[in-house]
Amino acid sequence: MEEIIGFLDKFNYVQGTAHILLAYFAIAAFVPLRKHWIPRLLVLLPYWFIIALPIYLDDPWNISLGLLGFGLCIFVFYSGKWEKKLAAVLIFYPMIVAVNFLQYNVSGDLFFAFSHAPNPFYDQADRLINWSSEILLMNWVFYFLSETTQVLFWMGVLLFMRRKKRQIASVEIERRTWLIADIMMLVSTIAVFTTILFVNQANYVVYPLFVVIILGALVGVSLVAYMSQSEQMAREAQRLSQQFAYYEEKLKAEEKVRSLYHDMKNHLLLLEKQDSREAREMAADLRRQIAGYEDYVHTGNDFLDIILRDKARQAKENQVDFSAAVHFEQGGFMELMDISTIFGNALDNALEASLKLPPEQRLITVKAERVRDMLSVVLENNCVPEEADIDRTSKKDDFLHGFGIRNIKKAVEKYAGQCLIRQENGCFQVKLLLPLPQ
Repeated sequence: MEEIIGFLDKFNYVQGTAHILLAYFAIAAFVPLRKHWIPRLLVLLPYWFIIALPIYLDDPWNISLGLLGFGLCIFVFYSGKWEKKLAAVLIFYPMIVAVNFLQYNVSGDLFFAFSHAPNPFYDQADRLINWSSEILLMNWVFYFLSETTQVLFWMGVLLFMRRKKRQIASVEIERRTWLIADIMMLVSTIAVFTTILFVNQANYVVYPLFVVIILGALVGVSLVAYMSQSEQMAREAQRLSQQFAYYEEKLKAEEKVRSLYHDMKNHLLLLEKQDSREAREMAADLRRQIAGYEDYVHTGNDFLDIILRDKARQAKENQVDFSAAVHFEQGGFMELMDISTIFGNALDNALEASLKLPPEQRLITVKAERVRDMLSVVLENNCVPEEADIDRTSKKDDFLHGFGIRNIKKAVEKYAGQCLIRQENGCFQVKLLLPLPQ
């Protein structure tokens, strides 16, 4: 019997380690850990005590110190906005307290109910002297079952968090929305503290409340995921609205061209037959209308903004760090199709190369600025070092793909510019120099 108790003791230690690690990964699915490996490991040390902290009624020290320690762990070892970190504390700490309370107290109540064991009595050497070996074995069996339940619970929470992780990380929620969510989730923390500090009745009286607190924490995660998804849909709707407004303006410009073309034959016919002041004024007016249209269609800065915003959204969806710094005011000398060819193809290639890397290595930067009488554009991205052939596509369908780099070079040559493309040490760089018009 002592061998069985020894085995259960060791196996319970393994289960305790497992449920701490499962909780560690579940929390990291909500708020990301810092990227360096040192804080990722250091946080496990306080977690060893906090996540497995025994909780009983009328126990203010454990619950208060646990909250302080857990809050420090979240704010020190995790990254992100402080509002999101606060939400993590308000969601997961009441869950930890509730599940630990249920584990230790439910298993204890069931053990004494089935075993009819007397209250434990210890001698001066801290040895239990009033329990038989059968009662000791039953005690370890109940503790084993409670630890198994704890492992299964955190395994379910981890699976639930992984289902919600993409929604939560898809877009950053605004600070005001985060604060509203934090206030709502504060209710569970207040309920836990109130129960532990002021309820002195039998344990089973508060069991239903702690079950509700656990469910409330999971509902809080779903609420955050829903808010993040709603925020993403709102931003996508705003982007589509901006695109619609742009294309609507383009349509108006095209209608203006059709109208000019429709009347141009009659205007030119009249101008050919007359040599008077009225004819010269009509010709001047026609030139002004054409010039006004040319000014419109060559305003490329707004179109470039749309491209950059769209690529930034795609990068965000694919966990790619995207940084764009565009500082020039004379993008109007480029035609819209050429802007799309240069920036669209270069950024599409960068996104495609980034997706072949782990998320922590995905990085794209765009810099465009005026250097004297030249427009300097530099696009950089991390890539797989082995893929060094910059003139061939990595896609299987090379009949329809592989024209991006060639089209960029053609568009740059159209403006008498230079295009330099190189790849070194896992960094792919496209550098363009375009002379600005006088």
